[in-house]
Amino acid sequence: MKPSLFLLSCAMLSPAINANELPPILDFYPLCSPHTIDTANDKIVYDIDSDMPESSSDGVLSHRDAYIQQAFVEIQRKAAAAGADAIIIDKLSVGGIERSIDLQDDSSRVKSITKQIHVITTAQYVTFCDDTQLSKDPTPYNSEGKSVSYTQTTVKLTMPNERNVLKQAQKHQAPDALITTDSAYGIHIGDSVDVLQQALGPHSIQLQLDNGATVYGYGRSLWFVVKDNRIEMITQDLGLLNGHGQNQIALSENYDGDNWVIANQVRQGDGLASVKAHLALKKQGDVYSVGDKNSRLILTFEDYNESLDNAAVSRLNSFAIMPLTVTDDHHVKFGNFDNIDIATLLTLAFKQAYTLQPQQLINQIQLTDNGPKVLVNSNVLLGFDRQGVVNSIKITESMFGTQTMSEFNAVLANYQLPTIKSQLLERYPNAEDNFDNIMLTKGTVMLSINFDSYDDDAQLIDFTLRF
Repeated sequence: MKPSLFLLSCAMLSPAINANELPPILDFYPLCSPHTIDTANDKIVYDIDSDMPESSSDGVLSHRDAYIQQAFVEIQRKAAAAGADAIIIDKLSVGGIERSIDLQDDSSRVKSITKQIHVITTAQYVTFCDDTQLSKDPTPYNSEGKSVSYTQTTVKLTMPNERNVLKQAQKHQAPDALITTDSAYGIHIGDSVDVLQQALGPHSIQLQLDNGATVYGYGRSLWFVVKDNRIEMITQDLGLLNGHGQNQIALSENYDGDNWVIANQVRQGDGLASVKAHLALKKQGDVYSVGDKNSRLILTFEDYNESLDNAAVSRLNSFAIMPLTVTDDHHVKFGNFDNIDIATLLTLAFKQAYTLQPQQLINQIQLTDNGPKVLVNSNVLLGFDRQGVVNSIKITESMFGTQTMSEFNAVLANYQLPTIKSQLLERYPNAEDNFDNIMLTKGTVMLSINFDSYDDDAQLIDFTLRF
């Protein structure tokens, strides 16, 4: 049962309790030093309904405040049962988990979507002395789950000249989504990178290709291939990142919509017959194209069974624009990260701080919900701060192409990581077992490991370490 549903059930089954009868969570310390009758450590995991709306920037943490308040009510009920007059929140940590599993074994495929919020607290249950007045000294966390540092950060983020690239991208006024035989969103084949970035704003991701070209992605589905500082190709289906890889990129309200239009009449989802009525299409294998003397617009259609009684309907799905002569296949060229001992970092016994070098930033997801990430290889992402110091590691299923379970386990073995839940609990004995997840919080370090089931022999499918 979901914790949120559990709380609701308790409310319905237990005698009605007036909110005023629950011990308050103090915003300020009492003038008279209170007596602590108990110190409670709690962790509550909330499963979030996948249909609940979320902001593109915050993801599951869009619901942070609501679930903090649910957790606080539970803490207040426990404190009331212990005979407390009030509560002081000493520690509060809120983490969000949002993952999509898609791993293929020799005989089956594991697919699931999980969205959770973890609320971890340390609270003092206190009783007052005769003087119940409060001082002007704030408690570490107030009744809204905010700390002084949290409030200051929030204010800072709303100030002018915002430096956060994700916010800048969201605020950018995107050009009209008009498509021609040689342009998209106002960017033409042959335009410079400067023209591209000025028109479309901060890019979401950049990738270095083995042929010397660079790819700039906007959102999860708009790609510009650049060679010799000029736009060589524009496409919606680059064929590099798989669905899981694309999900690592923050959604873009500017570039992930289905609002593009060709010749002011053709839109995504239009039927093949309708498109042919407006464009002089030529069939080339599984695709159709229309072009001029220098470039061509390639259109991809997909068949949809919209009725049991009728034949499948072929509808426009994506586009690509390229010169007539472009034939290169695209393969990512990964940087060298031998100077970073990832396996040692994963033991949590590390002392060394690693600073990324410029050549290690060539493959970078610039826009994510938790800061920029560098792609080490198909399975590893490194987070870093503004000084380039590594502050997180994520090991996950392949973000490029398909990968079997045995291939993924070989990646884990390379970083000396066990593959199953029971072995990881042995390695991290202080971690909390949350069924298909184990979590460890120690100071500024947070470790979260996700599995494909609740079982002791469950397969590791996602490993995240923040420090």
